[in-house]
This record gives sequence, structure tokens and C-alpha cells, in this order.
Amino acid sequence: MERYNKFYYLISSISKSIQKIKNEEMATLGLRGKQVQCLYHLFNEEEGISMLKLCQVCGEDKGAMSRTISELEKGDFLYVEETKTQKYRNPIKLTKRGREVGEFVNRKINEMFAIGSEGVKEEDRDKLYENLSIVDQNLKNICSNYGGNND
Repeated sequence: MERYNKFYYLISSISKSIQKIKNEEMATLGLRGKQVQCLYHLFNEEEGISMLKLCQVCGEDKGAMSRTISELEKGDFLYVEETKTQKYRNPIKLTKRGREVGEFVNRKINEMFAIGSEGVKEEDRDKLYENLSIVDQNLKNICSNYGGNND
């Protein structure tokens, strides 16, 4: 039981810290932390990303991602290039303003990641991610036995 408590506490604590950092850093731009992932991934994909792909890489469902995209579109951070008949497959791209904010987001993420991983050797970090990926997949396998969506 002690391993569960330690694991749960650490994962939960890290997640809460990331959310707080995202919310605080984005507040200076009038944005919410939830929009960080969207801007980050769009900044790193100059050709654009479909909403389906954004849902996947951001870990959000279509409803939540649709709201985020709509909010960012209203703020002139991104636009949807209407090239496909299925709206969820149209590429979403950053505007000039979105690229500027995306660059800021990218820089902040790199800064926070560097500070957050101080004292951890690169090979230890690689092993940590490898082990977390195994745990993640094992837990997804368990969840698949429950049926429905794993998200």
C-alpha cells in the first residue's frame, strides 16, 4: 500500500504543479493553462494539426478541444484551414499572433522543464520515462477491460 500512496502522491503533486505553472504563466497573456498544450503542439507543427490529432497529443476529448480551439480562434491565435469535408480533419494553424505566443510558451516550457529536472541525470530521466511508459500501458490495459473510453 505504501508504494501506491507514494506513486499516487508524486504523480498527483507533479500534475498539480504543472497546472499551476501553466495557469500562472498564461494569466500574464490573458489565457488559461488548458490552452498551453494546444499552442505548444501547434507551434511545433508548422503544417498544422487536425483536431483529432490535437485531441490525441493533448489528451483531451473532442468537446474540450473544440472549446479550446474556438476560444483561441476568437483571440486570433489560430485558424482552421477549411480544406477537408470532415471538419475534425482540417488542419489547424497558428496566426502570426499565435506563433509569437507559441514561441513564448515553448520558451517557458523549456525553462520550467530545465528547472524541474535539475539534479536528474539524463540517463536516469530516460529510464524514468521508459518506466512510466510501461506503467501507463499496463494501466491502460487494465482500463480496457472495463470497456468504454480510457480517457
